[in-house]
Amino acid sequence: MSGSKRRGLTVLAALGAAGLMVWAAGCAADDESMMGASSGPKYPEPGNEAGGGGAAGSTSIDAGSELPPEKEVESAYEFPAATGKYVWVANPLSGRVAYVDAATLEVRTTEAGHGPTWLSAVPGAGTDTAIVINVQSSDATLLRADADGNIDSLELPVAPGSNAWALEAKGDWAIAWGDYRKGETPPLAMGYQDIAVLRLTAGQESSTRLSVGYRPVAVSFSADATRAYAVTQDGVSVIDLAATGGPIASKLVALSDDPLEDPGSRDVSVTPDGKLALVRRDGSSEVTVVDLEADKRSAVTLSGPVTDLDLSPDGLRAVAVVRDSQEAVILRLPEVAEDPSALTVVKVDDAVIGSVAMAAEAEVAMLYSNAAEQYRITRLEYSTEPPAYRTMKLHAPVLGVFVSRDGTGAILLHDAEALDGGASIPGAFGVLRMAPELPARLQATLAPPTAVAIAPDGQHAVVAEKDDSRKIYGAWLVRMPTQQVDRYELASPPLAVGVLGDVKRAFVAQKHPEGRLTFVDLDTGLARTLTGFELGARVVDGSQAQ
Repeated sequence: MSGSKRRGLTVLAALGAAGLMVWAAGCAADDESMMGASSGPKYPEPGNEAGGGGAAGSTSIDAGSELPPEKEVESAYEFPAATGKYVWVANPLSGRVAYVDAATLEVRTTEAGHGPTWLSAVPGAGTDTAIVINVQSSDATLLRADADGNIDSLELPVAPGSNAWALEAKGDWAIAWGDYRKGETPPLAMGYQDIAVLRLTAGQESSTRLSVGYRPVAVSFSADATRAYAVTQDGVSVIDLAATGGPIASKLVALSDDPLEDPGSRDVSVTPDGKLALVRRDGSSEVTVVDLEADKRSAVTLSGPVTDLDLSPDGLRAVAVVRDSQEAVILRLPEVAEDPSALTVVKVDDAVIGSVAMAAEAEVAMLYSNAAEQYRITRLEYSTEPPAYRTMKLHAPVLGVFVSRDGTGAILLHDAEALDGGASIPGAFGVLRMAPELPARLQATLAPPTAVAIAPDGQHAVVAEKDDSRKIYGAWLVRMPTQQVDRYELASPPLAVGVLGDVKRAFVAQKHPEGRLTFVDLDTGLARTLTGFELGARVVDGSQAQ
């Protein structure tokens, strides 16, 4: 177990911050190709071949096995590190992290290591806490802000090549790992098998380097924080956090009887308690249920290839989607591991369903397809007996769905090419209000949407748009209960967005050599832009930074 190095307090005065470009862990992807129309055959609404939206529920739709695969659009949209009242941004050039008080717009900076790049908020820490991977020094800086905004920082070693974080819900553990999918395709010799398990408990901070399976794609913790799981191409590496002497990689659990199975064809979900893993494979009708404690596998065979699968927040249900048969299958956990009949099949006759998006704190799932051009989406309440669903009319085909935590609303990304033939509309998003149910709101944008965030209470959302070729940049503030939207002009490309519920402000991080953040007051709609974090930050009222 390696040690740590505590750094003395290094904070500049308020509104003093360095010519810094805004960087953050998980910045929104610059590649707008994900926003284009889905490839393959189109399926206009019955009776609306010219492109209009038909009445939901009026006609059965042939899902068609010739449709292309569903696309995971939502995973490209993430936002910078934000804690209770701070937005944290890192400058890999100056080696500093700026943190902005969203209530007062006070800016401070503190030193990190060499090349601070991959930044994340630490949940459940009790204070505003962030952690950043320093890519040039192969360590991480843990940053804790006190009530006065002063920073206490600590450096902990991580593995070279680390570029991703997994954070335990109570803030006691973090794992720095390498996601090979970020950036250019690496050579096969780079296995990204080194991880660092960091204990973050105050006074007990430490770092332990471990090896896991080849090229991990996801890392998570059990709800009781005694184990962690790395989903890799070799299987699931189980990490015992409570082992005598410190964390150890205790075993590897295989996900298939075939050790040569193509790992790129499968999706793996681990239940919150860490007891089960569910495996979906492209083109397969089977869902494999893996008992991670007993190292035992069982198979649940559905009516056709499973195109998507997601877990409920409590891990007691999984919703699998079979697009060819237009079925949503609710698997009861852990019962289905022993009894393959412990499931409920919901036949959705009035929509093509190939993907599922689930609310984080409600027993609500949204079913849709971004492979078929259809003007509808289905809301499923999966815990009722029998499960209840309702298909709702939309005004454009869906590309991606972001559901509010409470399941009362959603932001939809739409296929703009289906609107007016794509001749004049570069992008579009939708606002869905489901409790009470209101007609879907369609909003055309001036540029393709590139980032989405919904407030924790579900009352507001913010959508960023960006077109570099035409230099059109903007952000839309959405009031979810009334479906009202307002656009704010931006002077530089948006990188990511977020909402700080504690101070009732949305923010847009932008690409700018001096650093730039735009804050929007959720009550008044007033926008204020901060530019030049390390050059004596300038605050500009209004919607456009100068």
